[in-house]
Formats: sequence, C-alpha cells, structure tokens
Amino acid sequence: MRSRSVGRGRGVLRSLASIALGLAGAAGSTGCYSDSCADAYLCEVPPPEPSPCDGHPATALALDMCGVFVSAHGDDNSPGTKEAPVRTLQHAIGLAAHGRGSGQRPTRRVYACGGLFEEEIALPSGVDLWGGRLCDGGDDWSYEGSFGGPNHPTIIAPPGGIPLRVLGGDDAIIAGDDATSMISGVRVMAADASASDGKSSIAMILSAGARAIVRESDILAGDARDGKPGEDALSFRANSGVVGNNGADACTADVAPGALPVVTVCDDGIESRGGYGGDGGPDTGDDGVSGLPEPVGNPSNRGLGGSGASSMPCTPGEDGANGADAERAAGAAGAGLLDVDGWVGVRGEDGKKGGVGQGGGGGGGGKGRDSMNACPASRSQGGASGGAGGSGGCGGKGGKGGDYGGASIAILALQGSAITVDAGSKVLGGKGGDGGVGGTGQWGGLGFAGGNGGRALLTGTAPACDGGGGGNGGRGGDAGGGLGGHSLGIGSVGASVAISEHATVLPGQAGKGGLGGNAAEESNAGQGEEGIALFWYRFEAPASEQPL
Repeated sequence: MRSRSVGRGRGVLRSLASIALGLAGAAGSTGCYSDSCADAYLCEVPPPEPSPCDGHPATALALDMCGVFVSAHGDDNSPGTKEAPVRTLQHAIGLAAHGRGSGQRPTRRVYACGGLFEEEIALPSGVDLWGGRLCDGGDDWSYEGSFGGPNHPTIIAPPGGIPLRVLGGDDAIIAGDDATSMISGVRVMAADASASDGKSSIAMILSAGARAIVRESDILAGDARDGKPGEDALSFRANSGVVGNNGADACTADVAPGALPVVTVCDDGIESRGGYGGDGGPDTGDDGVSGLPEPVGNPSNRGLGGSGASSMPCTPGEDGANGADAERAAGAAGAGLLDVDGWVGVRGEDGKKGGVGQGGGGGGGGKGRDSMNACPASRSQGGASGGAGGSGGCGGKGGKGGDYGGASIAILALQGSAITVDAGSKVLGGKGGDGGVGGTGQWGGLGFAGGNGGRALLTGTAPACDGGGGGNGGRGGDAGGGLGGHSLGIGSVGASVAISEHATVLPGQAGKGGLGGNAAEESNAGQGEEGIALFWYRFEAPASEQPL
C-alpha cells in the first residue's frame, strides 16, 4: 500500500509539472521548475520591458510621450510637443508635473533647447530637466548635433533672484516623496548679489526634502557684495552737565541751607547729580553730600562732599569721576545660518554706551562765629553754606556694528535634502563680499563746575567752600566689523551630499572681515572674521531645529 501511494503522489507531481511547463510555454518567458519533486515550484517573473523614455540624457530618445518641450522661440499657449514647444521653462515644468490636459498623464520631464532663459524656476523633485537639446533642425531635439551638447547648454540666468530651486516635501508630492530630479545639460548662472538680502549670490537651492542629481551641468554663483559700514554715532558730544548752585552768604540765616543739587538726566534715564552743599551753622558747618552716580572701583577723584567748618576750616567738594570710556566691541564671528532665502551672516557687535560722569561733591558749610570772627549781633548767626557740586556729562552712544558681506554659494542644500554632483559637472563659488567696518562711538558730554560757597561778611566771617565739578561722560564704544562673506561650492545643513570624482566643485575667494570702528588698517581690534572658502561646508542647524 505504501509503494502505491508514493507512486500515485509522484504521478500527480509529474502531471502538475506538465501543466506548469505547458503554461510556461504559453506565457513565453515565464518558467516554473523544481529541483526536487518534493519541493514547491519556483516561477521566474520576467523583468518589465524598458521604457523608450529611459536611459542617459545624451542617448535616450526625445519623444512627445517622454516630456514637455520648451524653446525660446516657442509659445506658452502651445501643448509643449516637439512640433509645438512652449516658451518658458516654468510653464514647461508645470505641464510636465501635472500633464498637458485631456487626461494625459504627467511626463515628469522637460526637454529644453540650448540657449538663454532669463527666468527663475522652481523644479519639483521628481521632474527632470534635460537641457542642451538641438532645436535648429526641425524635430531632432537630440543632445548631440550642431549645438555640441554640453558646449551649448540651456542657460538659466535671470537678472535677479535664485535661478533654480528644487522643491521637496509637500511641493514635491506630485512626484512622490522619494523621487529625484535629474538636471542635465544646463548652465545655471546667478547674477552678482542677486539673492533677497541684496548681497549674496546663490545659483541653486534645494529646499527641505528635495532630491536632485546634477549631471554634465554647470552651477555657477556670481560675486557677492560687500557689507555696509555700521552707522556712526552722533558726531557732537552727548549732553553736558550743569553748573552747581551757589551757597547762601554768611549771616543771612541762623542755619543757612546748603545749595540745592543740579541734575542732568541722560536719554537712557540715568542721572548725574551734584551733591548738596553743606549747611552753614553758628558754630559748625555741615559736610557736603557726595555726587552721584557712585563710580565703579575706587578712583582718586570720587566726587566726595567737602567737610564742614568746625575747629578747622571747611573743605571743598571733590570733582566727580569721569564716566568710563566704552571699549571697542567685538567683531563678528561664526559661520552664520542657511535658510530658504539663502545665507544669513553675522553683524559686528554694536558699541556700548559710555559711562555717565559723576556729579561733583557739595562744598562744606561754614560757621557764623569763632574766637576771632562773628556775625553782627543784629544779623542772623549762621555761617555761609556750601556750594552744590556740578553735574557730570552723559555717556556717548556706541556705534553700530558693521554689516556682513554677502556669500557666494553655488548649491545650497537644506535639511533632509539630497544632492549628487555627477561626472562632467562644474559647481563653482564666486567672490564673497567683505564685511562692513564698524561705526564709531560718540564723545561723552562735559562735566560742569560746582557752585561757589556762600560769601563771608566784611566783619571777617569765613566763607563756605565750593562744590566740586562734575565728571566728563565716557566716550561711546566703537563697533565691531562685520563677518566676511563665504565662497562655497556647496553649503549644506542636515543634507546628504555626494560628489563624483569626475566632477569639479570649487570655491572662489572669501570676503575679508570688516575693520573695527575707528581702527587702523593694520589693527585687528574689533575686526570681523574672514569668510570661509571651501568646496563644501556643513553648517550647524539652528538650536531650535537640533534634536534633543
């Protein structure tokens, strides 16, 4: 029984094998086979037939079914066929991305004649741009021929803006999230200083998530513009102080009040106040009050109030301390950031405000009588009062930091994008702009003299003492110079970059950092950093975009 079952099983397998082989013969290239009768049958699936649209841009056929055709002599009202091309690249890209209408599927390719197209274009990822086509011989549209292929490319050179943007994310949904654009046979040329900042020159930007291959094409950035100098502070001095009030004469009151202080209010709300003069009394005079604001540290002149007369004569108030001059601010440092509009550099630091001069101290008050002198019995017995200190000058304003020079970047790749520079391509940066010089600071205001102490009478009573003069305001700080602009073949942030060994990717000349305000040519004080010149530089992502 067992041998019959085995034989019957093998017969069934042979029958199935015959059926499978018969089906294979009917299907042509499909074959089902087994290494053993006990194994399951394995079926070979034939590869799909190649599309006539596939292949290298230089050799693949240019057919109406494969793409939309564009010529500088075309018409955007045309359907974009070989015999009726459209006129602008952007219109052709729209037709390739969405279809010509009448139910036709998107071709997702553009064939462009050699020649000049002065327009900014946005290319969704997954739409190819094959340029350098022969269009002067009827319906040929081949890559070789009389135009010489890459020697007579499609030139994309608008007078301003970013010549070529490759879009990703939601903007590339028509081509699928992982689709890649092939850019071949084109020369992308950015005008000098044509980016939105009015300084940088950037030829091609890949937005977040975009993917592109550059093949046998030139991507050329223009030269950038120098940064503007920082604004100088006002050329005239900051507000000056006020002369202190005079003290009262002797024998005019039993207790002659000291002179009232004067105040200078600066535009930032900080006050310089002279000290009160000391009161004049019959037997002793009061001390004067120190000026404000109190200086930092312990300078030799501190605006202290003078001593009132007692067994010794009164003393005058001290002059107030000068406000501190602000130091020159630092020059710009760092690489800057990349964003959807290009590159954002770093300005030089603004100069700080100079310190406010301290008010002078009030003079010490006198006394109305002593063993040798006294007020007449018919008069009040108080001595002369001290003069108030003069107020100090305000601090000068600082200069504004120098602007950064523009960058020259051929290809800029943003977060999550991917760029491949294939054989036969040139990606070249131009000259970066020099950073702007920092602005100069303002001179501080002058401090003014203190008031006179009250006068003595002819009988010989001692006069009171004068108030001290206010200190001068400090000079505002000179500003730092701006960052020099970069020159890069490729600048990327969080992007994938691949460069063929047969491609040329080079920078130009980076810009110099701007000088610090009021600095000599040979001095590097406050000078901004020089720009970066590299074939490829990877920028740091902004702190808000970095993973935790």
